Amino acid sequence: MEKQIFGATDGIRAKVGQPPLRPNMVRNLGKAIAKHFPGGKILIGRDTRASGTWMQAEIIEGIRAVGVDVSEADIIPTPALQVLTDVREDVKAGIMLTASHNPATDNGIKVFNKDGEKPSDAEELEIEKIYFENKLDEDKGMLDSPLRFVTNSEAVEQYAEFAERALNVEYDLDGAHVVLDAASGAGHDFSRKVFEKFKVEVEQIDPEPDGYNINKDFGALYPEKAAARANQLDYIGVSLDGDADRIVLSDENGRIWDGDRITILIAEYLAEKNMLPNMTVVLTEYSNLATLQYLTDAGITVEKVVNGDRYVAEKCLALGAGLGGELAGHILLMPWLNSSDGTFIALFVLKIMREKGCRLADLWAHYDNLPSKQWGVNVIEKKPLAEIAGFDEAVKVAETRFGSAGRIFCRYSGTENKLRILVEGEDEALVNEIGDSLAAIVEKEIGA
Repeated sequence: MEKQIFGATDGIRAKVGQPPLRPNMVRNLGKAIAKHFPGGKILIGRDTRASGTWMQAEIIEGIRAVGVDVSEADIIPTPALQVLTDVREDVKAGIMLTASHNPATDNGIKVFNKDGEKPSDAEELEIEKIYFENKLDEDKGMLDSPLRFVTNSEAVEQYAEFAERALNVEYDLDGAHVVLDAASGAGHDFSRKVFEKFKVEVEQIDPEPDGYNINKDFGALYPEKAAARANQLDYIGVSLDGDADRIVLSDENGRIWDGDRITILIAEYLAEKNMLPNMTVVLTEYSNLATLQYLTDAGITVEKVVNGDRYVAEKCLALGAGLGGELAGHILLMPWLNSSDGTFIALFVLKIMREKGCRLADLWAHYDNLPSKQWGVNVIEKKPLAEIAGFDEAVKVAETRFGSAGRIFCRYSGTENKLRILVEGEDEALVNEIGDSLAAIVEKEIGA
């Protein structure tokens, strides 16, 4: 069976007001999730989207309608909700209302089991089965709800306690300085308060949340904002996305550290301390070939998976690996984290800097990425690539032109009707030529 509501990688995501994000559908999802996780409370949190207020009210109504209790975490990063779901004994499962790095016009629902882990495909299918067995209530339309941006102080304390135990720094990173850009999202207040618990001095540059400005011109999609300010102040920049599970760093010289570079930094640190399990790192197909070569030259084995931190986590567990990362900034550091957590990774990097007594800029890995570019083509349907006229043939011709000095990787987005085309090679002009031609074929055949 194929999933009809849940996406391929990251829960449910859609335009606000469109199925399945209609009020009666959200309420029914609350019922289905609660029936799948009977006994104990369900912990629910959200990011700063205006739509999160009515969605939270609807999903709570659905949960309580089947006799399950709810605990509200208020505005909280996704990974912090996962940590609390795991450590709180009275909680059976977690629900996060967020569309991550997407704009405020989108929202979504992420579900987590008792361990704070994302459910398997089979579990998501079971939740969908319950959903379709339920009778939908009448759709009364979306109601305006007053915007509430409350940070739960108890949740901050519980998360900080977890981070302190994992980092073993006794809440003391005194002397560290960061420029924080939390994308006006879930980490705007929460992550700043956590940093301050560790005596980190914070200059925040993202605007106060207003329900509609999440990810708008700030955050992990726009790391140059924090990089410029970090360069001015001789701080490090921390750029998060809307639910703070993604991180992009910038150093005191204004250089931007993507997920590949952050993974290299942590891998080298753990390897030095004999703490990198199996000397193995898991990356995705989007990591630059130069990153793979750098890690291989350092004696570290690299395993690759398709995109999605869920699949990175599954591969890490299967291999007994302790570190995984995505180019976009999802970093998994096991056994402390079973998913990506931007706030924790920032604290871990500050810990590394403290131990080494150096600036982040001093830890820059000296290698150059191969020219690489991604094309995102909006499509009307996710047609198998082999059935797109001329596409497979064009890829084969392009690979012949590259020889061993380049590659092409294509996959449909798990959350949008979009085909992502990655082209990488030594010749930048050839990269652009091939990427443009492949995108044109897709746009002609199934472009939206």
